[in-house]
Amino acid sequence: MAHEVGATEWLANLSIGYIVVSAFVLTIIRLAFHRNQSTIARSISELVESLIIAGVLVFMIIRPFFLQAFFIPSESMEPTLMGHDAGESNTGVFYKHTIHDHIFVNKLIYRFEKPKRGDVIVFLAPKRADAEDNPPKEQIFIKRLIGLPGDTVQMKPDSNGVERIWVNGKPLNEPYIKETMDIPPGAKFAVDGPLKLGPDQYFVLGDNRNLSYDSRFWGPFKRWRIIGKAEFVFYPFDRIGFIH
Repeated sequence: MAHEVGATEWLANLSIGYIVVSAFVLTIIRLAFHRNQSTIARSISELVESLIIAGVLVFMIIRPFFLQAFFIPSESMEPTLMGHDAGESNTGVFYKHTIHDHIFVNKLIYRFEKPKRGDVIVFLAPKRADAEDNPPKEQIFIKRLIGLPGDTVQMKPDSNGVERIWVNGKPLNEPYIKETMDIPPGAKFAVDGPLKLGPDQYFVLGDNRNLSYDSRFWGPFKRWRIIGKAEFVFYPFDRIGFIH
């Protein structure tokens, strides 16, 4: 079982305080060069001004409210989102190449519409989802949204004996999963019987079901924890495309 550290932020872990201090320092530098009338000094002043504007736009407007970049550190969402290093992983799988998808997350979309079943979402997982740290911490995860408020979710075999996820009495059609899932040891939610979600609860699973530490282990979570919808892979370049 993969114990993940979550969808670690890429360039997005800079605090607002750091950005404010950096903008202040750059402003002082710009003012110092602006007083100098030489061509080089004016060019430096214009460059610094551009950095200030770009920094404020990206880190104080775009990142908090619109779009944020993350990278995928683990195998839990493969094959939809790749996250592994070359060689043998700690889960015993051998990979020829290192691939860690870098993605853009839409933080605005859920201000206008409700999360939908099948969405790949980034969220702040509750402390009980942290199986590595002592004391446990809230961490950022990325998973696929399976259960919505009011749904009944259950993991059980179909008529052919294949383990499936059932929502409201019907098996989900899931072409995105990596392989047929097994009942993982330690899982306790929606495994031994149906799980009825509350009016503000969501249930998520990784697409790599047999290597994902998800709601089967630590349960559902509330709406306010959802950060946004994973929309687009922008790196590696040969994997650029929308996330489905």
